[in-house]
Amino acid sequence: MKYKKAIEYLDKAFSELPEGVELTKGGIGELALAHHLGHTLVDGDKNADAYFGELEYEYKISHTDQFNFNFGTRQMQNGMEWQEKITTKVSKWEGAYCARVIGVTVEEVAYIDSTTLLDYLLEHFSKTKGQLLVKNFSMKAFKALKNSS
Repeated sequence: MKYKKAIEYLDKAFSELPEGVELTKGGIGELALAHHLGHTLVDGDKNADAYFGELEYEYKISHTDQFNFNFGTRQMQNGMEWQEKITTKVSKWEGAYCARVIGVTVEEVAYIDSTTLLDYLLEHFSKTKGQLLVKNFSMKAFKALKNSS
C-alpha cells in the first residue's frame, strides 16, 4: 500500500510519545485513515481530504468522540446564501468519513454519502439561528444519519 512505510514509522514514533501527547488531529490522522481505506490524500486543505479513483471524500478525525463540520458563517459570501455555501461544498464530495484514531490505528470509522449528509445539514441549520455554521457529531449521531434517510 502507498503509505505502508510511513505508517510503520509513525507507529514506532507513537509508541515513544510521552503519556497524554496526541498527534491524531489533522495530517497524521488523515494519513492513518487514508492508509486504512486505501485512499490517496489530496494536496492542500481547501476541499476534500482524499480521493479514490475519481471520487473525493471528506475526513473528520478525532481521538475523542467529537467530529466538527464547519462551514463558516451565515453571512453571504460572493453573493451566496448559507444554503448555497453548504451545498456547493458538500456536493463536491462523494461522502464523508468520521474516524476515531488512536496513534495511527483507526479504532472506529463511519461513512455517510454526501446527499444524506447535505439533506441533514440543510435541515439542521434551517432550525438554528446562530451565525456560525458548525455541526458537531458524536460517532453514534453520525452513524444514525444513515438510518434516518
